[in-house]
Amino acid sequence: MSLFGRKTSPDIDNYFPVCASENMPEEEMTAVKVDGRKIILIRYEGRVYAIDSLCPHAAADLTKGSLRSWQLCCHEHNYCFDIRSGLIVWPDDEVYRLRRYEVKEADGQIFVRLTPYK
Repeated sequence: MSLFGRKTSPDIDNYFPVCASENMPEEEMTAVKVDGRKIILIRYEGRVYAIDSLCPHAAADLTKGSLRSWQLCCHEHNYCFDIRSGLIVWPDDEVYRLRRYEVKEADGQIFVRLTPYK
């Protein structure tokens, strides 16, 4: 299910349509469900990023966290991540990474491929 409230199928390149581009304001989080997986979309500096909704540290719901420009901070333990790379920003002695997904934007639509970036 996507933001549209109906089950969707991937395109030939395995990208799922998730929402209209116009529904993605700059520097705001939008949660969508793609093939049973909850994903957060964030538009930052014109580019859309897709990340897993669970914090890699303690599996907290990142949709309850705070977004400060390119940093997404978990509400439970204040772990902060760079949405552009998935790398942890704070605390700097940890090795956790956000699971990120490939995004394409075409024809006024945002698409997500569920194969995570490595």
